Amino acid sequence: MIRLINIFKPYAGYILIIYAIAVLTVSSIPSIPTLRIHTNRADIRLDYIIHFIEYGILAFLVFLYFTGRDYQMPARNYILVTAGLIIFAVLDEFHQKLIPGRSFNIYDMMSNISGIIGVLVFSLIIFRRISAPMRSDK
Repeated sequence: MIRLINIFKPYAGYILIIYAIAVLTVSSIPSIPTLRIHTNRADIRLDYIIHFIEYGILAFLVFLYFTGRDYQMPARNYILVTAGLIIFAVLDEFHQKLIPGRSFNIYDMMSNISGIIGVLVFSLIIFRRISAPMRSDK
């Protein structure tokens, strides 16, 4: 996994821009049907899982782009980047009110933010693991 991250690091900015445009494009499509799994007890909405994964990937790309060569980022920058991602997620959800057949959904927004926070923790762990050998080599 570390090797894969090292391969993508130089291209993180380009991948991030393309991915962010894709997120905004998909959220601008009118009347997307809600994916559900029907069970005997309840309907499970898959779009919440999709939102979690979608914003998790976005968050990982943002964190990958903003880390330095040694995969470190000051705590202040982590907070600013996380706040920026959360603002993006909230604005994206509000933007859907303007699209015919779409609406604002607080649970979608909570799934977006959960994906961001989950990947923040994941990124901290992964980036520390990657940067530890780099710091010991110096």
